[in-house]
Amino acid sequence: GKSTIPAHQHEKQHTLRNPLKHPRIQQMPLRLGYACLNTVLRKQKPPVFCSRTCRLETIRQKGLDYAKELGRTNAQDLAKLVQWNEEHNIKFMRISSEMFPFASHKELGYDLDYAKDDLKAVGDLAKSLGHRLTLHPGQFNQLGSKTESVVESTFRDLKYHSQILDYMGLDKDSVMILHMGGVYGDRDAAIARWEENFQKLDKKIADRIVLENDEISYNTEQILPTCQRLNIPLVFDWHHHSINPGTVPLEELLPQIAATWTRRGIRQKQHYSESRLGAETPMERRAHSDRVKSIPNKLDEEVDLMIEAKDKEQAVLTVYRDMNLFKVADGVIWDPLPETKRVVDKHKKPKKEGEDGEDAPKKKRVSRKKKVVKKEDSGSEETSDVGSDRELPKKKQTRKKKAVKEESSSDQSDESEEDAPKKKRKSPTKKTSKESPKKASPKKTSPKKTSTKKSPKKAKVESESEESDEEIKRPTPKKRSSKKVKAESDISDVEHSPKHDEVISKKRVKIESDESEEEAIVDE
Repeated sequence: GKSTIPAHQHEKQHTLRNPLKHPRIQQMPLRLGYACLNTVLRKQKPPVFCSRTCRLETIRQKGLDYAKELGRTNAQDLAKLVQWNEEHNIKFMRISSEMFPFASHKELGYDLDYAKDDLKAVGDLAKSLGHRLTLHPGQFNQLGSKTESVVESTFRDLKYHSQILDYMGLDKDSVMILHMGGVYGDRDAAIARWEENFQKLDKKIADRIVLENDEISYNTEQILPTCQRLNIPLVFDWHHHSINPGTVPLEELLPQIAATWTRRGIRQKQHYSESRLGAETPMERRAHSDRVKSIPNKLDEEVDLMIEAKDKEQAVLTVYRDMNLFKVADGVIWDPLPETKRVVDKHKKPKKEGEDGEDAPKKKRVSRKKKVVKKEDSGSEETSDVGSDRELPKKKQTRKKKAVKEESSSDQSDESEEDAPKKKRKSPTKKTSKESPKKASPKKTSPKKTSTKKSPKKAKVESESEESDEEIKRPTPKKRSSKKVKAESDISDVEHSPKHDEVISKKRVKIESDESEEEAIVDE
């Protein structure tokens, strides 16, 4: 795939990634390790793992002792992991940061004193077998943050991690790996804040912290000055460096990195991983492969190399077997799943699968049509979105039906008139005036003879429709339009009778629009 490494460094980088069966690597005092989870023990019954956790709501319902008991079980299982590693020649492992659920929480956090005996048992076992255990606090630990609450949370979390190693009784080789964190728009200012907050830490916590280069914000040459100023060991990540290499040649960086460890008398630690098959862009290359196909051959000092791969201990055992470092028992290495040439985007939601293994049916998309409304007074058109598949609320359904009914009645009365236009009238969907509705009282005029006599009922509906239309369309409520005068004249054309006068009453016409609802009261 494509690489972000400058052209002049391609040849140098290639020499650092040789096949596994390299003659020189077999004589090196190298220890390989893996992170947090053992896939063999996790699948057995009962499972053995160290990251049992729960939700905050569960703690509130069942009490804090429930979370503490999970932590105690995790600590007891850690001893089983260490023993399994010894049987398979793995003497280096990263402990899960989730071992004690919410122990560093602001409100529900708790001290680990209750589990100190379990932790001491694990530490005694690891020391007796010569194993190295480390921790890697999560990405939310940001010593360079601008937000005071984030920095305070970082202090609490680092104290929690340090307490685990202290209760185990482990020495200075048991380090805690941190990243520099965010840039916050100004890298130099962020580094200054990080250094300032680091120096506020308790000494026993600060002495366990080491700093790692990352693949996005801070490359090796950008964090090296901080490590040299504050005497902090630098954890070199080969994979991160391949994505974010900087400009300083690696041959110049490696001796300086090693010096940050030797000054403190701590055994050097490095990370190694590879990208998934088919990864090309820097963001795609961040995802780790299931296992590794090669390891660096320029490990001049005694180094513990953490293999960061999806298959955890299987990746380490595969290297042992392929390099003839140790004999691997039969049946321990399971066949890896075939890696397809695809890259999973972490930000893209995976497809849901049905119970039968097939893809779940796709949800029906709600189509939206554009309804065109013509303004009779200006001839212009307006569009409004109408969801054809969307169910309207009951209140709006009633109003819509009523508007349609009145519209059809108006159309029928228009067709009965001799000189009435044949064009079908549409009820308006948008209002043109935000004025409050007012009563419109028709002006009494002398009745005129017309060629066609209309029934009182039809005349009434027609006048209501015309007056409501004109009430919406006129620019100001004070101005009387010619069409309204015509509507008032049409009302007076009706032959009055005592019976008709009793039937005629006030009628409220509800007009619905996209923005608001208005009411117009028509006196007949």
